[in-house]
Amino acid sequence: MIVSFITRNSAERLRYSGITLHDVLNSSLQIPYKSIILVDDSSAESKTIQVFREWCDAHNKELVVSNSRYSWNGRSTRATARQTAIDIFFENFKDDFLMFVDDDVILRDGWWRWIEENRVLEDDEVGEVWGINWDVASARKGFLDLCCISFEKYLVKRFRERGGTHDTIYRREALKGISIPPELHVYEDAYIHFWISRAGWKSVINPIGVLHYPSGPPSGSASIEEIKESIRLAIKYGVYEGETLKKYSSSRLRRMIGYLSLTRPILGFLPISLNLIRSKNLNRTGFMEICRQQYLKLWAKWQILKASKTLK
Repeated sequence: MIVSFITRNSAERLRYSGITLHDVLNSSLQIPYKSIILVDDSSAESKTIQVFREWCDAHNKELVVSNSRYSWNGRSTRATARQTAIDIFFENFKDDFLMFVDDDVILRDGWWRWIEENRVLEDDEVGEVWGINWDVASARKGFLDLCCISFEKYLVKRFRERGGTHDTIYRREALKGISIPPELHVYEDAYIHFWISRAGWKSVINPIGVLHYPSGPPSGSASIEEIKESIRLAIKYGVYEGETLKKYSSSRLRRMIGYLSLTRPILGFLPISLNLIRSKNLNRTGFMEICRQQYLKLWAKWQILKASKTLK
């Protein structure tokens, strides 16, 4: 087993999360691995690589460091970093499994024990094992509870639709030949997931999962320009929204269901607001942000439905 991290100023960003890189790395010790592939695209001032080197020296782990070998429009992306890690894995190691761990998650106790007890990796048809990314922040769970929706089922459904690399093991054979488009700064994880599933490999869900911490300074939701770009890429490469688009375009009934789904962001406004009121976090700024988020969700759904009309 080889573990890989892709990072960008992680040591500094995690200051806002309540955890440190040491916490993340310490949680990985339950996994029986010998080496870390670190693809780091941090600024020169970042201490991210230094933290990894000191930690690996203290825990007798080999560390292979690289920056992204590729770029898109002159910059590195999540896709270029992820592809670099996969390439280094194939070039330098003979291990059967590569595990990606995000820099803002803590593997919960028992993650690896669950894998062993269920003999997951002994099944030669398993190409991907993903642990549920349990939110530390309670807002999303609170909203789903108000809607009487199982948080666990929601997270699993999201993974089935979109993939994820929070704490994911990939079989070597399942990754052979993959070339992640470098422009996928968003959805590079979806691209890997669909590459593996379309090749017929099984995905397994580890319910122990990770605690997912918010990293970086607080910021608003994505802009219309960012959403437009993510939809374009998803449609272009047939991942996530691209799959939804194909579904809507397959029949009039499915398109009608798609139009009905436009009501969800509108209907969701009330339970989201009630959840913030209950947590005593609703103020004028929060109210305006809810309005903005729900508008953007509505706008994104409408764009996908419009695009579905162009498919035959």
